[in-house]
Amino acid sequence: MSRRLLAVVLGLIMALPAAAQFYSLGSEPAFAAWRHIRTADYDVIYPRGLDSLAQVYAAALERQKMPVGVTAGYYPNQLYKKQLPVILHPWTASTNGMVAWTPRRMELLTTPDANVRMPQPWVEHLVTHESRHVAQMQFVNEKPYRPASWLLGEFTAGAVSAIYCGPAFYEGDAVVAETELSRAGRGRNSAFLEYYRAAFREGDTRNYWRWRYGSLRYFTPDYYTLGYITMAGMRDVYDVPDFTARYYGRIFRKKWPLPLFNLQGTVKEVSGKRFKDAFAEITDTLGARWSRDEAARAPFMPSRALTADRRHYTEYSSNCYMDSLLYSVRSGMTMAPQLVRIDTSGRETYLVPFSYSVSPLKGSDAFRRIYWSEVRSDPRWDLKSYSEIWFVTVDGCKKRISSRTRWYNPAPSEDGSLVSVTEYPVAGGTAIVLLDALSFKAVDRLAAPDGMQLVESDWVDGNLYASAVTDDGFGIYRHDASGWTRVLDCGNVNMKGLFAHDGRLCFTSDLNGVDELYAFDPSGGAVVRLTSSVQGGGSYRFSPDGQTLAFSVPGRGGRNLHLTSARQLPDPVPADFSQPHRFEFAETLAAQGQQASGTVVPSDSVMPDPIGHPSEPYNRLANLFRFHSWAPVYVDYDAIADMSFESITSSAGLGATAFFQNHLNTMQGSVAYNAGFSDGSLIHKAEAKFTYSGFYPVIETSLTLSSRPATLYFLKTDFTDFSYRVSLGSDDMSGLPSFNAGVTAYVPFRFNYGGWYRGVVPQIRWNISNSLFTHGSFAPMNRLSLSLRAYAVRATPPRRIYPSTGGGAEVGWSGRPWAQNILSSCAYFYTYGYLPGLMDTHGVRLSATFQTPVSDAIFNERYVAVLPRGMSSYVSMASSLAGYPLQSRFTTDYAFPFAPLDWSGLGPVAYVRNLECTLHGDFSYFKGEYSSKKLASFGADLCAILGNLLWIPSDTRIGVSYYYNIGVPAGKSPHYWGAVFNVDF
Repeated sequence: MSRRLLAVVLGLIMALPAAAQFYSLGSEPAFAAWRHIRTADYDVIYPRGLDSLAQVYAAALERQKMPVGVTAGYYPNQLYKKQLPVILHPWTASTNGMVAWTPRRMELLTTPDANVRMPQPWVEHLVTHESRHVAQMQFVNEKPYRPASWLLGEFTAGAVSAIYCGPAFYEGDAVVAETELSRAGRGRNSAFLEYYRAAFREGDTRNYWRWRYGSLRYFTPDYYTLGYITMAGMRDVYDVPDFTARYYGRIFRKKWPLPLFNLQGTVKEVSGKRFKDAFAEITDTLGARWSRDEAARAPFMPSRALTADRRHYTEYSSNCYMDSLLYSVRSGMTMAPQLVRIDTSGRETYLVPFSYSVSPLKGSDAFRRIYWSEVRSDPRWDLKSYSEIWFVTVDGCKKRISSRTRWYNPAPSEDGSLVSVTEYPVAGGTAIVLLDALSFKAVDRLAAPDGMQLVESDWVDGNLYASAVTDDGFGIYRHDASGWTRVLDCGNVNMKGLFAHDGRLCFTSDLNGVDELYAFDPSGGAVVRLTSSVQGGGSYRFSPDGQTLAFSVPGRGGRNLHLTSARQLPDPVPADFSQPHRFEFAETLAAQGQQASGTVVPSDSVMPDPIGHPSEPYNRLANLFRFHSWAPVYVDYDAIADMSFESITSSAGLGATAFFQNHLNTMQGSVAYNAGFSDGSLIHKAEAKFTYSGFYPVIETSLTLSSRPATLYFLKTDFTDFSYRVSLGSDDMSGLPSFNAGVTAYVPFRFNYGGWYRGVVPQIRWNISNSLFTHGSFAPMNRLSLSLRAYAVRATPPRRIYPSTGGGAEVGWSGRPWAQNILSSCAYFYTYGYLPGLMDTHGVRLSATFQTPVSDAIFNERYVAVLPRGMSSYVSMASSLAGYPLQSRFTTDYAFPFAPLDWSGLGPVAYVRNLECTLHGDFSYFKGEYSSKKLASFGADLCAILGNLLWIPSDTRIGVSYYYNIGVPAGKSPHYWGAVFNVDF
């Protein structure tokens, strides 16, 4: 096998585990000191001062350890002697969790979900889901794989888990576990499956691969939902409670070590059907049950569509009335979120861009404001963020009224003088904070008792009410002098969208199987259902006069706005929250779980008591270099991270590589040895690279020692009869191995809010080697570079290639200290921008680069690339053009996807979603004192967009690139052809 082909194969084999290695949630604030708690199977690492929070998570992890493994075939950490590191991240205002195996760890974002949809404490939900992932990953340490782990470390786990399972399997099975082991879980949330319900009703019966890898034409939910349908469907339709365990068992029973297509094989074993047919039966069963439920819920209220399906899926959410006009957040496959105003005819007026991470809108007629909360990242630290309160006036003027807070879900009082917000402190607990609507200062703080998570609030007759989650599920609570008192028990039923109307508290719940509007009368205690819809709805709001109900209706083509006259609403139906809807998959899972474990799954989620594990200081220095993966080949750390075709083909060679990353994601890097032939000689090279992000500036360092001799550079003068020519000569310094070192420091400031991604990045870079330059004295060859980058771009929707608008610029200087009289320093300016194209999936990217020397020297040296992209390989031309004082390049790219193929004929090997074309043109201009030079290139990239390739479950571009070059050197072909291969992790 040729070296080039070997490099490609090795690059693909290591792609997914390497991506996991390079991916991290980000770095914590530098001021944090850390402690840890060791349990039987976990090492819980947390910031100092949060001992109570850490004890709660430690207890929950141990409590859920056995239940999550009953139907998985393994228990968490069963096949490992060392405890699994669990890192708690309390400073982020967002909600998430992650289990990774290169290196092996669990990371938990402990802030509760402010838009919680499930009647279960966040700790229990998060721990159950992530613990199931730990159980799933035990198979990678079975005896057949242990020799490979000795050879490759945790790269083995990453590669094996990628080949056999994949994200849909892992996440679907974890949702099964959270549904099976509680009376909550996403399997009991109608919104989780609502798009499938609407699509099935409209005849959209795609196969598994089309649901999994998506479409340019049709909206596709994330793989969590598909995974749940598949895993829960196998257990329900074919009565296989241990399907997950059988899946893992088959790996070692059938043609090990490579029983490829194991999911299809396991499905065939337990169902007797091909995977395609079994999945079709599962979806047919689900569709039939939904049709039966729909018939039982009839008749339905009439409604008028205010908005219609667009060319691409678009949804309207977070509705709010102000001055009898409807406001809504519009977003979709080709549209980033934006606030729009809609009149009664359906005409829409764009107001302001919006972020993806916002709360429902709440209006104040008294002040003519619309309030919301929005998550904003810290300017520097990835794992620190805030939730701040904003409002917009009816003329589109936005204002932020809190800064660096953790406040969510604002609700103005009836007279508008106060605004209630939900607070989630870093250390745990929740409270409602009351703000003065004029000064925006906090005037009171109403803390919730331990074990209660306040969610949304609103006001009725001057009284403050809030929805909250406890061990007993959801409820509505009133605050008075004695504290918080429950006035409505919703039990194990989902509720959301709390708002006040006509003296009642309205909210959305799926008590009857779909999201409908309910109303609670605080004075009498009665609760009734107000709506009856075919598919349910969301974001319900009454008009100010109470005569019209607006709501969003899920459909295959979008989530559109509908209106129903209040006179046409059905008669109110008393609601009994002690009798929740039976989600049949979920009920089957719970029954199977009870039978498998021999115990009864509790009807509520009881929070574990802290179990008092001893806490110890966590030594960051001792855990700085944690080697987790290695390989008996040389692997270029940066090349694997980049995963472009050019980098893959130069990333592997003879040698060895080891990777390290610490628990806190602040230190990562590699050490490597490489042996290769150059000019007939064997060259040995040792290198080390690391990145440390625990300081305010990020520090990147690289060190390389090579047996290739260092170089001595000198001036060389060639004389003729009438002139002379000065050039730069070089010679090897025999016996002196070459050494190169580089240090880069930068501060990645980010200012992301309001639907814009903004940043400023100052950077300094210094590279030095033991190669020398002599001109009267010896000086080391080195380069110092300074730059400042700034950008502001809109979010990129799923089916666009570029952002719709935005741009950035970079200005910099580069020079060689101690040699500036020989090699000139240069300054450069680079700018780029994005514009919409002719269609909503099209985009334009423009750029301009300028470079000029800023010191008097014998030679000009370029720093940034200014040749047309099709001429980048012409090294001699680049050298000759470096002498021009002014160098510039202008580029234009027009990118668009087309041909929505949605071809799954090669599934599961590859899924071809669509084709993509990028038309590009470059123009370079070089200006000297006496002459100028013009170069140009134009052409196109044509690629197939794959939803997956082999075991890589990420978008993959494969295609060709062509440039026609104008101004090429004599004797050179103007045509350039190149391959395109890129994996988007």
